[in-house]
Amino acid sequence: MENTISISDCSRLTGLSQKQLRTFETRGYIKPPERITCGEVSYRRYTQENIRNLEAFKKYIDEGYTHPVAAKKALEEIHKEEI
Repeated sequence: MENTISISDCSRLTGLSQKQLRTFETRGYIKPPERITCGEVSYRRYTQENIRNLEAFKKYIDEGYTHPVAAKKALEEIHKEEI
């Protein structure tokens, strides 16, 4: 679980609210972050890959794309970077 950040830190880094992050995850627009469980509570932990995807997703949202299209374009962008 090294090099992961909390949802609040992710929110500050990406400019997306915590509510937006949860909603985008629930609706399938972004890959779900890792989770750690402490007792009965589960916490989201975001990796660098999650952050890159969210930054790309937000960029396309800001350019006026719909959420489904922005999600698709963000994934394509991330896959291009990996090649």
